Amino acid sequence: MKISLNYRVFYEDNGDYVIREVIYAEDGSIVSCTKNAVEPTGRTLEELASDIEAFKQALTLPVLTLADIPTTEVKKEKLHSKSKNLSHKQLLEKLGFSHTSTSS
Repeated sequence: MKISLNYRVFYEDNGDYVIREVIYAEDGSIVSCTKNAVEPTGRTLEELASDIEAFKQALTLPVLTLADIPTTEVKKEKLHSKSKNLSHKQLLEKLGFSHTSTSS
């Protein structure tokens, strides 16, 4: 899945305006945003200037609120089905250990 991101202005419940980074799906729909506001940064003055320009671009887009951000969570089964991690039980089986415990 190809994602993209940009900065967007958000109107907060307390009346403030902040900028957050917004993540979009391949179809352009909003997937998520940063929890906290972000600030311009750069390792050089040119990078900082470029980031500030991206912030200015955010001012030209419609203002969002957190209510505009989807709150659906990825189902746990989907996470596990794509995971390459093994459960403890799967690891024991792979190593050839029995699941039954024996007492001496």
